Amino acid sequence: MEEAISLALKKGAEFAEITSVKSSRNFIETTDQKIKELSSGSKELNSIRVLHNGRWGLAYSFEKDLKRLAFEALENAKSSDFSVKLNLQKPVKRKFTTAYKKNPEDYSLEEKKSNILKLCKKPDNISNLKVIYSDSVIKTNYINSEGSDLSYEDVTSGVLCWSFAKKGDKIENFFEIERIKGGYEILERAENCISTAIKKSIMMLNAITPKGCVTNTVTDQKLGGVLAHEAIGHACEADLVLSNASLLHGKLGKTIGNKLVNITDNGSLPKAWGYVPFDSEGIPGSRTALVENGVLKRYLHNRETASLTNSKPTGNGRAMNPAAKAIVRMTNTYFENGDSTFDEILNETKNGYYLKGSAGGQVDPASGEFLFNATEGYEINNGEIGRMLKGASLTGNIMQTLHNIKLIANDMSLGTGFCGKGGQYVPVGDGAPHILIEKARVGGV
Repeated sequence: MEEAISLALKKGAEFAEITSVKSSRNFIETTDQKIKELSSGSKELNSIRVLHNGRWGLAYSFEKDLKRLAFEALENAKSSDFSVKLNLQKPVKRKFTTAYKKNPEDYSLEEKKSNILKLCKKPDNISNLKVIYSDSVIKTNYINSEGSDLSYEDVTSGVLCWSFAKKGDKIENFFEIERIKGGYEILERAENCISTAIKKSIMMLNAITPKGCVTNTVTDQKLGGVLAHEAIGHACEADLVLSNASLLHGKLGKTIGNKLVNITDNGSLPKAWGYVPFDSEGIPGSRTALVENGVLKRYLHNRETASLTNSKPTGNGRAMNPAAKAIVRMTNTYFENGDSTFDEILNETKNGYYLKGSAGGQVDPASGEFLFNATEGYEINNGEIGRMLKGASLTGNIMQTLHNIKLIANDMSLGTGFCGKGGQYVPVGDGAPHILIEKARVGGV
């Protein structure tokens, strides 16, 4: 790898980096205790990226012919029409490994299949039960011309259950997901994941659809995390800011929310789903305080946006794989803890809605308008949780919503997910404590 870096520099590159990724994955999908898909595979992908005369060039291959890739990357740089000058960084040399209890590579695919099928027992009132198991081991090696030499062995696993309950002609569904930075020990959580999905889908049969209104609304850790990620995190990505596609353009140092609001992006949390010990450009993952006491403090940067704004890279240059461009992406984005308890928040709410989970949604980073669908919800009557809701959504404008936050609990937790941007998907975490929002717009019927 070092020889290819030296070759690129001798040919005039100002900067060069090499990334090599070896991955193995297993996937099992079942429907009603029958195998629908069973797959296992591994691959290796290598890339070299160079900055030559201020222009990026990237070349990649499934073969490890790095010298050839260096020549191709230099040639590709000639066709780039965008010029940038990087601020070079201090070299970093470290090795990272995900901590796990059970190595998924120690268990055969047949054994995994057998254990998953044992858990997929379907009650009579469940019309369909889908269970998906997956695991992966990804080994990344990275070096660059600054002298950085980094490696990371990342082990992840997950279980998804989607349950469909039936009562007469009525069918309702609910899904539950468990993902961890860890190995085959995920099976210890699989039974609870499946039973929760089954239980909630049955409860949904008696859930009511709320009336659309403006009211006090409590969001749980998952829905609050989506608010942090979608409505603030994306708007803080410096590439969107520089292209004037973010409503937070030019608002550094400005108050954008209640003084209770503190929002952070943190790639340095080892057990979090969006953990980035180093990003795709060799920059260590770090904690970046985006909003402090309601004031916008920082944006998220990769090497390029940091150089363009005379800022420091924040470890947010992420690519889906070595063949993709490293663009500004979040890692783990969340509301920091407040001082209230969940019970205090319910008592303060008096009457309103409690919305939980995320079933998708959309946000416009340029205007701040958002719509997030909750997986479940509950009425709040006199500070007590009441009837279950279905089909509820939270809508509004992020700038107004951040000012309408009245209380934040001290029970923050991080969820797991994948974020799409520029045709690339990367793992991210998002989270929050319970949050009370006054005058929130809740959609229903």
